[in-house]
Amino acid sequence: MLESNTLFDQLVSDVQSCSRCEMMAGCTRVLSWANGPPGAAVMFVGEAPGRLGADRTAVPFHGDKSGDNFEKLLSLAGLARKDVFVTNAVLCNPRDDAGNNTAPPRAVVRNCAENLKLQIDAVAPKIVVTLGAAALESARLIEDHELALSTAVRTAKPWNHRLLIPLYHPGARAMIHRNFAKQTADYYFVGEQVRRLSRSPRQSGPQARALSPAWDIVRYILSAMGESSLFRLHKAMYLVDWQSHKERGSAITDFFYIRQKDGPYCVELGSRWFKSYEDQVLFQLKSGRPWLSWRNTGLFCDPVALENADKELIDRVLTSIASLDDAQLKIRSYLTTPMRRALRAERTGQVQLNRPLL
Repeated sequence: MLESNTLFDQLVSDVQSCSRCEMMAGCTRVLSWANGPPGAAVMFVGEAPGRLGADRTAVPFHGDKSGDNFEKLLSLAGLARKDVFVTNAVLCNPRDDAGNNTAPPRAVVRNCAENLKLQIDAVAPKIVVTLGAAALESARLIEDHELALSTAVRTAKPWNHRLLIPLYHPGARAMIHRNFAKQTADYYFVGEQVRRLSRSPRQSGPQARALSPAWDIVRYILSAMGESSLFRLHKAMYLVDWQSHKERGSAITDFFYIRQKDGPYCVELGSRWFKSYEDQVLFQLKSGRPWLSWRNTGLFCDPVALENADKELIDRVLTSIASLDDAQLKIRSYLTTPMRRALRAERTGQVQLNRPLL
């Protein structure tokens, strides 16, 4: 695994300095540890980063409508973001003269095919899932196949010493051809293939234990706070999971935390998840910052049934940070071992943004 990590680090460095495509000058190169871990059992491959999504967040399939759909489908399949690798056939956002998303030219896809091959070599997934016809076509540049999306969707075919599963893209336009219900079934299929290939059931620590559902924990924390900026909610969730990690050897949720400019960032909380609860959670901007307010009405406000041990741990963490302002809360996060380790590495010149923390 150490060799794989070193190989991946070198690939990230090479991609960040890539200048093969003139039209991509100045674009975000969306490849980092935020894509997922080397050794992930499954790799998802899209077409290219979106202007409002990955080109802005530097996290593939995150921050726009396609990312929202992808993250929801992934969850429905029983797969955690931190356990899969997500990338694109083209690692930069292609735009037209008006600055809008456009399909990457064939020459750009060919230029980036070597990067995709190197990612597959470094990650060594058992399953590659292509999202859309363009991604399926890019796979052909690595090893030839005769698959067409319309006839091969939701099938697992041998390819490049692993399984290839073609799916439709999770964006709004593709939903016209394959609706959300069918795509949900597609992702169930992927989840089942991953579980079949796993050697043993996934455990969340040295010993498997019952976990309170992660989103119930978000609900509980937000109801306890009453209202919170997204900044504070990210930090609170991170500190809860870190406290669990210290005491139990594993986080309390399966959320994916990465190091970003203002400290720990929870990928799941970065999407527009609150829209699923807009009758119970009020989203608004205060001084340009996103805030969430708890509404004391509706089914969403029913008492959340958590494991007693989880509830006790969460209450302790929330009590310890209740009187902290944003600057103090940020410092509290920075004093945790994963953040201190990242800061030490940054002082030696290593790039740590988007590194996983837990």
